[in-house]
Amino acid sequence: MTEALVRKGYETKAFVFYNSFNSWGWLDHCVSEVKGQFEVFAGDIRDPHGVRIAMEGCDAVLHLAALIGIPYSYHSPDT
Repeated sequence: MTEALVRKGYETKAFVFYNSFNSWGWLDHCVSEVKGQFEVFAGDIRDPHGVRIAMEGCDAVLHLAALIGIPYSYHSPDT
């Protein structure tokens, strides 16, 4: 998604889960012409303050951080 947005000319920010390896996950494997063309914020999606700071100035947010295939979430989606 990040690569596609950058290629279409959008000013793009990515919020990645902080880890001690300083890894950006799949973004580590972006093609070289895309790397450096977007801002990266490392944090935890469960921290509203960090998300608010990272998304400052954004017109739209595409949330791709959901866990899938978690049976409990089907019964209790608000938790």
